[in-house]
Amino acid sequence: MSTAGDDERTEELETLQSIYPELVLDAPFAAHIDLAVAPTIPLPVRFEPAQDVHRVAYLPPLRLEVDLPAEYPAEGPPRVKLSASFSWLPPDTVDRLEREARSLWEEYSGGQVLFAYVSYLQEAAETAFGLSELTLPDSVKTELLEFSKRMKRELFDKETFDCEVCLEPKKGSVCYRMERCNHVFCVQCLQDYLNNCIEEGDVNNVKCMSTDCGKLMPNGKKKERLLSPKELLQIPLSLQAVERYAKIKRKKKIEADPTIIYCPRSWCQGAMRTDKYPKIKDVREMDESDSEAEEPVEAPPEEQSTAPGPEKRFVGVTGMDRLAVCEDCTLAFCKVCLASWHGDFVRCEPRDKNQLTEEDQASLNYIMKNTSPCPTCSVPCQKSYGCNHMTCFQCKSHFCYLCGAWLLPENPYGHFSNPRNKGCYNRLMDLVEGDMGEGQAQFGGARGAEQMADFWEQEAMRIQNELNAQDS
Repeated sequence: MSTAGDDERTEELETLQSIYPELVLDAPFAAHIDLAVAPTIPLPVRFEPAQDVHRVAYLPPLRLEVDLPAEYPAEGPPRVKLSASFSWLPPDTVDRLEREARSLWEEYSGGQVLFAYVSYLQEAAETAFGLSELTLPDSVKTELLEFSKRMKRELFDKETFDCEVCLEPKKGSVCYRMERCNHVFCVQCLQDYLNNCIEEGDVNNVKCMSTDCGKLMPNGKKKERLLSPKELLQIPLSLQAVERYAKIKRKKKIEADPTIIYCPRSWCQGAMRTDKYPKIKDVREMDESDSEAEEPVEAPPEEQSTAPGPEKRFVGVTGMDRLAVCEDCTLAFCKVCLASWHGDFVRCEPRDKNQLTEEDQASLNYIMKNTSPCPTCSVPCQKSYGCNHMTCFQCKSHFCYLCGAWLLPENPYGHFSNPRNKGCYNRLMDLVEGDMGEGQAQFGGARGAEQMADFWEQEAMRIQNELNAQDS
């Protein structure tokens, strides 16, 4: 025979089920519900014994089991039990949350409290129930992280976003959210842009496409982070494209580092082994720590010179500091004389330029005569078309192609309109068709010095030929 109390309990559970359809009735006066736990700020989780920390955005749901005794609601509180998969919620936190059911019942003076209690748990879940960090065994790490990743993707797929490139509304299932900045683009736009950058070797632009992205530095420039190979594979890009990206990025870093020595074997020319730029093994394991956009490498003060050469680079290099091992052919050689490794106690001298191969010397001569070096990273640049305001492909520095001077990014053209810059004044459009299109022009800086030296060498040869002709 039903009583008024039975009707109250039944009515409350039915009302709660109409609000939360996921509520499951287990018995006439018992039910359970799984409450999502998605903290507003991802919760740091430390996994022992490795002690690695991950910020988890979605935790396994909190299960609330409710049993309404006969004395509820007038004379007694509801009986509640809380639990979660992997037992991730600390026991003292569980006890505190369960005691809140009685506190609410007392506050409501014996009234119905299930809706208020569920609301309380949902609000507490947004702050991870007041936890600042979790410590869990390493055995649950994979499942917990996979759960968070799966939940994040499922919720994302159901939303609709405006792609910041094509500006069309797209379902989340065909979009990708950047890991660091949370900007959203459709996968097609991302793939088109990133594949094009990688194909052209422009790896310094493999980053978020949003104009709002990047950290503003004190000098007014934006420092933007490159995307990691692991994230590129998630977008997804092909493994072949990501491997090309990682290799080109590593190659550019090595080439910009004046401390790296190359194998003396003419058929190898591999870089020396270094922990600074470890050889790529598996791009699928390369995370964000390998993808920072780095500033051009500068040599220590004692290694810098206006005309760097071996005699400057190796000042103070002694003993085992001279040993280098090629990362490709494993040849052990001396950094100073480039001979096969001869031990610690053999005195050696730097090789001079006369020891370059004929092919290397020809390449060096061409570079010196036909390119202008970037004033920041020294990468040789050659203009194919346009004005003499250049932007370095590698480090993005602005400079003058004629004299090699560094230009202010906010006003690069002022250099060409200043009468005090006599060598470049009103010469913005000189060589508009590039070096190959218009031939020689008067340069300044290092290229100008090379040009002048070549001119006097040719003059000396001409005079010598005239004298020889007179003698004969």
